Amino acid sequence: MSFATSAPRSHPVEMEHPTGALKPLIHRLGYHTYTIYLFSRDNIKDIICTGFLFGTVNASIAQKLSMGSPPSFWQKFASFPKIVLWSWSNLFLFNLRNQRHPRAIAEDALNKPWRPLPAARISPEQTTIVMYMMYPVVLLVALCVGGLVPCLLEALFCLWYNEWCGASDPFLKNLLNGLGFACFLAGPLEVATGHSIFSGGCTAAIWLGILTGCITTTSHTQDFRDKEGDKFIGRDTVPLALGDYYARMIVALGVVGWTSVAGWYWRAGWSEVAMSWVVGGCVTNPHPKESEDTYLLR
Repeated sequence: MSFATSAPRSHPVEMEHPTGALKPLIHRLGYHTYTIYLFSRDNIKDIICTGFLFGTVNASIAQKLSMGSPPSFWQKFASFPKIVLWSWSNLFLFNLRNQRHPRAIAEDALNKPWRPLPAARISPEQTTIVMYMMYPVVLLVALCVGGLVPCLLEALFCLWYNEWCGASDPFLKNLLNGLGFACFLAGPLEVATGHSIFSGGCTAAIWLGILTGCITTTSHTQDFRDKEGDKFIGRDTVPLALGDYYARMIVALGVVGWTSVAGWYWRAGWSEVAMSWVVGGCVTNPHPKESEDTYLLR
């Protein structure tokens, strides 16, 4: 009599789908990408888009700016991603340094709680590590695509503004805002043309100097809408230091004066320059509800 022994049953092994294993990685990548975006969300229009337009439009008159021959359409088209990369990398580095301090985090918790640090998406210590990692990245980008001098100058002004008490004095703060913004215009222009703003007769550098003066005397328009918050946290700004009327008069005189200088420099007609006087008159309106429009006019 024989007994048949049955082989043990084998249970099928469930294989994890490859996409399932990648889901956590994709989620983390999306999370960190969005965090990077949030650092610079406020400045995409006024820094990246403005610098992009300034660089590509002024590249068309590169010869008048003593920056060589104007690039062809395809050369300008090829420079588009380089301009965006230069602008974003320098802006990201500035925002990392600007938003990591305890006072900035406390202020953002009230006014912009969606920013990465008050939203606890990243810690100040991690932000500092990323900031120092970005320095060689920004330098490498500038070496590869151009705009090295504006990159170095922007890094210097960033340190002065955030670490060397540049933002504590309202008038020095305006000057550093003007110089920093000029760097974000000069970088894309150098990337688009392949020439330094100091080349030739320094025509481009003088043009950017005029724009720096204009921005310096008008950048505090953004402080009109934040007066209550600035007063609450003890931040000294031009509207709080001088009062609304005189702060607006500085803006009006800046718009009229610097636009007149720009018109003289480019030999524009008086009809074009007169438009600046109309805009200058608009920003003297003392009503708080007009503060947002004043900033947009600038």
